[in-house]
Amino acid sequence: MTKQVFRQFLAEHWGKVIGGLLGLIIGLAIILFGFWRTLFVFFCIALGTFAGKLFDRNERLQGLLSRFWPDSD
Repeated sequence: MTKQVFRQFLAEHWGKVIGGLLGLIIGLAIILFGFWRTLFVFFCIALGTFAGKLFDRNERLQGLLSRFWPDSD
């Protein structure tokens, strides 16, 4: 398989490739660590991704908290 054919395959089936890799990673994690530990790890990853997104937008913790708990004045 040439590089061009491989790149075309990835371009046409990008979602399937990513989905398959995620399924492989999740399956291996469940086998190695168990369901609840794997769920905890993915929760931590999601929380870290959310925090990173906030830092990318230069939003401070105070701005985040005020969005969830606005002043009642």
